[in-house]
Amino acid sequence: MLRADSSNGVRMEIPKWALGAGALGLLAVYNTGQGELMQMRSMPFADKSTPRPQAHKWEREQYGPSLTWLQRLAKASSGRETPNQDEYSAKLDFRVMSSLMVAGLASGFKSQVANLLWMKSDEYWHKGLLTRQNPLMELVVTLDPQFIDAWSTAGWHWAYNIYADIETNPKYKNDPKLMAQKQDKAIETGLDYLRRGAEQNPETYRLWFEHGWTRAEKAGLYDEETASLYRQARAQADARTVLKDVVVKGQTTQVPEQGIDILGRTLGHLYEREPELDKALDQYGSDLLKMKRGGAEWQALSDAGRYWGLYSSHYDEIVAFYRANKKDPVIMARLKSIVPDIERMDAAQTMREKMQARDNQPTGAFISLTARYLPAWREYKAGLYQQAINIMTGVMNADPKYHLQKLGALAKVLALRGDSPASIKADLEQQRAYEKQSSQEIGLHFLGKMYSEMAARQKDPAKKVILAKLAYETWYRSRSRNSLDFYARRQTRVLEATYNFQTPQSIVDEIKKSRRGGAPSAAPENAPSVSKYYAAPLVIDRNGDGLDDNTGLPVDEAARRAAEKQSSTSDSAIATP
Repeated sequence: MLRADSSNGVRMEIPKWALGAGALGLLAVYNTGQGELMQMRSMPFADKSTPRPQAHKWEREQYGPSLTWLQRLAKASSGRETPNQDEYSAKLDFRVMSSLMVAGLASGFKSQVANLLWMKSDEYWHKGLLTRQNPLMELVVTLDPQFIDAWSTAGWHWAYNIYADIETNPKYKNDPKLMAQKQDKAIETGLDYLRRGAEQNPETYRLWFEHGWTRAEKAGLYDEETASLYRQARAQADARTVLKDVVVKGQTTQVPEQGIDILGRTLGHLYEREPELDKALDQYGSDLLKMKRGGAEWQALSDAGRYWGLYSSHYDEIVAFYRANKKDPVIMARLKSIVPDIERMDAAQTMREKMQARDNQPTGAFISLTARYLPAWREYKAGLYQQAINIMTGVMNADPKYHLQKLGALAKVLALRGDSPASIKADLEQQRAYEKQSSQEIGLHFLGKMYSEMAARQKDPAKKVILAKLAYETWYRSRSRNSLDFYARRQTRVLEATYNFQTPQSIVDEIKKSRRGGAPSAAPENAPSVSKYYAAPLVIDRNGDGLDDNTGLPVDEAARRAAEKQSSTSDSAIATP
């Protein structure tokens, strides 16, 4: 109830509902006077077939001076605006709307009201009242769709804060499937904010980028749709703008200038982790380094990667020793007996130095990808899955049969240089450990990708399950190694939903134990033997009814019969699909 004193001293009381009704009446009168109002109210909604420029126009008009925004507020107040219908979708409490805010709305000052509501949302954040923020954030972006920070914060809040809160909510603690569903919904809601925000503000890179980043690094979606969002962000005029402090006449001011191409690098990072090695090399080599695929520069830089794969990243020490002793015929003769193609190695290092001057980060990425993954990738692209699996597993274990094959030659060069045996031994051990640790993330993704593809192509139901299990355990190694690997987490959840696989506790314990020695080791020691997986009882209970899906028998009986068939099972599951 609002009270006011009239000029003659009589106190008047105005109910809040009357003030609100009056404000809405004024608002209706205001909107009636807007030009092309009927056109806006009757405009069509964009769908996938609508050209993007027209879709953007219609999206903006939905937030325009018509009453459409008021309809969105009504949905928010009823809890119907967000897809979740739970405690995280709290209804909008209009009691937070002060008389000043209502008057502002009635006067058409929606942006100013949005700022006040944003301050209220911030207050809730600092009080730890996460769910109370949710309807307010929808209210803010509805009133002011050009409020980029609001869109960004709403997307982050749902995809990260609400996601994390669900994990600690006792309501879902004993129901992992429901928890996963709720978390996926929270991410979807966050992505929806970022999508709508980007479409409302297409001329700035920020929301396109954050939509793509959240889609990849939180939803675990490494695909062309995410790549397209990065490209859209990269195409904006402000994508590389940074503010640099400049002192002019004793005063410090900020001047915009072009910075490094972070989004170009992000695209390469996306492709290498998927992995799509050809696209990653094209992004780093062709796009960022401006090399022609297959050209002389490309071949020479690829050689640098090949030498890294043979001699380790310290192959450049061989080149340095060669350059320092070119005039000594005795040393040159001995060096060439150890490294017959030393001139070609020197040319490769020269190209590396040239490209590093052009752009250091994509040069390093191009070389390391070529060194560690290109040999296995070539076998994979030729359909030789088993060979690719063997090579990739060998790289991850620094097995000299597949990787660092000429580390002994490096040792001889270091000895020729005068290094002590202890120093040489420590150097080689360091290089092996470095290759093992650095190749794990992409290596596990690559193995998981191959097993998943093989399972999808396999016609035999029993072999399909075995390959799916191999994929599941490989992806689980990756997510156990890095709790922020949401790409691997998504893959495991898909396989759990499809085959009812259970957490491979032995793998979790193995990786947990490896952390005691420092960095975690998640690589399988050897390329998996499929006969081992055939020997395991193939019992699948997708429905949780205690019956094997394949035979209809109780799971114990199905496991016993599967065990009896071990000796007659073939070891041919990992063959080219």
